[in-house]
Amino acid sequence: MNDKKSERILSIDILRGFCLICMVLVHLVVYWGDSGAVNTWPYFFLNHVMADWGAACFLMMMGMSQVFSAQHRDGENNILAFKRALIRGGFIFIMGIIMLALAWGPGHIWQWDILTLMGFATVMLFFCRLLPSWLILLFVAGLAVCTPLLRNGIDFNAVWGGGFIDVPVISSYLPGMMLDPAREYEVIWRIKEIVLGFLFTGEFPLMPWFIFPLLGFVLGRRLVGGGMLNDLPFLAIIGGLLAVLGLGWAYASIGRPPSAIITGYIAPLSFYPDSFTMICYQTGIVLLIFSGMFYIYDVRKQDKNKAGFFAGIFNLASRSSLTFYFLHYLLIGWPLALIHVLTGRYYKYDMLSAYIALLAGVGAVILLVSLLKLWGKSKNKYSLEWFLDRLIRRFASL
Repeated sequence: MNDKKSERILSIDILRGFCLICMVLVHLVVYWGDSGAVNTWPYFFLNHVMADWGAACFLMMMGMSQVFSAQHRDGENNILAFKRALIRGGFIFIMGIIMLALAWGPGHIWQWDILTLMGFATVMLFFCRLLPSWLILLFVAGLAVCTPLLRNGIDFNAVWGGGFIDVPVISSYLPGMMLDPAREYEVIWRIKEIVLGFLFTGEFPLMPWFIFPLLGFVLGRRLVGGGMLNDLPFLAIIGGLLAVLGLGWAYASIGRPPSAIITGYIAPLSFYPDSFTMICYQTGIVLLIFSGMFYIYDVRKQDKNKAGFFAGIFNLASRSSLTFYFLHYLLIGWPLALIHVLTGRYYKYDMLSAYIALLAGVGAVILLVSLLKLWGKSKNKYSLEWFLDRLIRRFASL
């Protein structure tokens, strides 16, 4: 066990903050960009390069953080620890539902955004403390392999617009290698469809996205145990192989029917739903990137207080990640709702060019970071992290 329990792993904070800030840029370009924006390189780069691995990386960082949280309370009563996990997971889950209701309206609460997945995963990872790492990794591999089989018989077309289409820009060079749903996810308010959405068909369903918190949990154990430095070459090799495998199999799938992304293994790359090739690619890329970041910021860097200006911004966003994530959706959804009230038109997916939407995203990042800095002067009072801390102190303290 590492004796430096109070020392933060800088690469985790920087990567999580980087993913959050990239996410703001991605979502502004996607939700505010018009039909012409879809056919531009900035849109493709943000939505299909950065976002594809960024979401997986964000979830992996969450799994790592659970290990560090448990480490700081080493020796704590198991019942009390479970209460903490239940409160934390339930709070994140409920905030995910409330966020969707406030940003897009109550009819969209069962889209199953990443926060609801994180809330559920927080509780499930508590039980992973009882399992050996090799068994968790075996479950990760099994989940990846079994997801296409478990999706057999599920009608994805019913909730994703009737089919799948080529991703613009890349399809000019490699048609059929990367696909998107025809339209955004359609919430169906029936119990069966809501449950299926949570498990398989939603934006971030349990299967296969639970893979990444589990993987992060195992890596977190290696960090806490001091074995990560020796693991870096192995992680880089495995990451590179998985990334090449995912891209190679996606290339080999050109010409196969779009339905292969749901139930096939040699399948096009797809984020909604996460195809098997995309799972391999995402896992490989996040292992490569984390290995590199850990080496740069936690192995080579002697003085972590001199990480740099941008590292400071990423760190700030990381420490208030729940508040940051929650607020950024309101910054996107509320202007669209206000314009709709004033003009009668709802400009979601049809408001700005790619470059103007990207500038708006930069402005949103500056606004959010500035808000967090001001909030920090009052010790983040009334932030979501502050409320969560108060709940834990009230109901799960000695």
